[in-house]
Amino acid sequence: MSSEIKIISYIVFIVCLFLVQNLTVYLLILLALSILLLQIPLKSLKRGWIPISLFLLFTFVSNVLFQHGKILYSAGPVIITDEGLHISSIRTMRVFFMIAGAKLLVATTQIELLVGAFGKLLKPLERLGIPVVEFFSTMGLTMKSLPRLKDQVAEMYREKINEGNITGFWSRVRIVSMLLLPLFVKSVQSPESFFEKGEQ
Repeated sequence: MSSEIKIISYIVFIVCLFLVQNLTVYLLILLALSILLLQIPLKSLKRGWIPISLFLLFTFVSNVLFQHGKILYSAGPVIITDEGLHISSIRTMRVFFMIAGAKLLVATTQIELLVGAFGKLLKPLERLGIPVVEFFSTMGLTMKSLPRLKDQVAEMYREKINEGNITGFWSRVRIVSMLLLPLFVKSVQSPESFFEKGEQ
């Protein structure tokens, strides 16, 4: 399946999520997505799970409270109703499905291919004077240079740590900030130098 079709399928999937309100359908989608997510390496799935979990918890709690309907639980100002539970479940699963779909998309397609596919899909906007091709070309170069930038920062950081007796969190943060600024300037002035080093 091409990257463009994957992106279009994901967009159609999101639109369908907002049209469906049936909890049974959502449970079937959850089952299907869980099976698909099991195909992804665990390392990729674990990435970012703490902020995602907190965001899903916030979505659930903020929607379950203060809704009209049959009261299921009441403790002071906290009132949980059947309607609130239904709404919060659907909205939380909707957000989870969007995140899980994005993870599937990124895990099964290289970032460079996704960037290129977005560029092709949005190319008609060039007629309106929006520099789509230029923007996505720059984004593609940025995505390619990020791993090399990361490797250079890690290597220079290790050298600095080995050179001096660096202890404490803020000392390490200071070293990283001192390394990032010159590398950032270099990447803006001559981004091709990162690719030349990678090819040697």
